[in-house]
Amino acid sequence: MKSALIVLVLLPALAVAADIDEATGLIVNPGWEQVRAHCGGCHSHALVTSQRADRNTWLDTLRWMQDTQNLWQFEPQVETQILDYLAENYPPTANRRRAPIPPSLMPGFGEQ
Repeated sequence: MKSALIVLVLLPALAVAADIDEATGLIVNPGWEQVRAHCGGCHSHALVTSQRADRNTWLDTLRWMQDTQNLWQFEPQVETQILDYLAENYPPTANRRRAPIPPSLMPGFGEQ
């Protein structure tokens, strides 16, 4: 009986662990291979897994990297797969590291 209880308690933890790629730390879901192939060439996958954003912000991030960091253009289908994956698996969370800084506290606010 105790063995069955231990298995039942540990089973969800094992299921979650199986969904993470050991080499990259990426959540294994549709599209993860595209993220592994295209994002890990320039920076650590940990940079991806530590970020949270909605689809539009992920798109803005891709565009910024394309405009300023030499990221190549993607085929439309590949870009859709990457954005779908990121938005689904790394969405914004309510528990941010810190609250966003109000614009009035940003350097240069009110200067013209």
